[in-house]
Amino acid sequence: MNLGNHQGRRAWIDVARHISLADPETIDLIRERGSDVRIARTLSPNGEPVVIKLWNRRGLRGLLRRWIRTNPAGREWHALRRLRSAGLEVPTPLAYLTGLGRPCAHTEALITGDLGPCGDAVEHLKALIRRGDLSGEQVFVATIIQVTRTMISLGYLDTDHRLPNFVVTPLGSPVRLDFELNLWHPWHRLWTRDYGLMVGTLIGSFVFAVQPDINRVKDFARTLRLSLDPPKPVLRVAEERVDEMLSRQQAEIGLAIQVTDLWSDP
Repeated sequence: MNLGNHQGRRAWIDVARHISLADPETIDLIRERGSDVRIARTLSPNGEPVVIKLWNRRGLRGLLRRWIRTNPAGREWHALRRLRSAGLEVPTPLAYLTGLGRPCAHTEALITGDLGPCGDAVEHLKALIRRGDLSGEQVFVATIIQVTRTMISLGYLDTDHRLPNFVVTPLGSPVRLDFELNLWHPWHRLWTRDYGLMVGTLIGSFVFAVQPDINRVKDFARTLRLSLDPPKPVLRVAEERVDEMLSRQQAEIGLAIQVTDLWSDP
């Protein structure tokens, strides 16, 4: 469908309005957070399966964020288009809509292609380890690192970059979702804190997936460092972020895990 065509855009808006106004019990709801965010599967005007994400961003602040392109739908739309153009496997961006109008509960929408029935990336990694599928594990880890490297090389720093934000497609490939929190910094090496938080958050989530296997964690961290070659201040921020995540885990559930000499050989 040609989104430059007014009739085509109107058809997408009708889809978005239908999902915004529908009773949650009557749609294929994926996730909802009050009246703020709604994510659901539906059909495109052509009858193809799509995923629609809706946000409620009213008022002057919402208008200003749309104008300066820092609103979640806009950030995710632009990231998906650039990452897909770079050859990364991400959901196909189909439509970015604002001004859904009353009485809709939401103000903006992002519509992407449906990846199909996907699995949890963390559980997939755990299953590979349990089966002793070293080859599958290596491919999985290499893909996660490639996605991370591509995002960073294009200037996309996401401080919420973690394994739970990946899904595994029916073909077994990990795919990154949810780019609404990413920040575009074209000179990424200058943004020490955001860069370090992104790397550290990913490593911390890897710890949670494979703990208490610290050797796997250190091997992952070393491979990630060699692939990215970040400045030393970035590595220090990443270490601090991992320590913070592990301290929070101990405080919340009493599980104490410590990773020392993160960047050394396991």
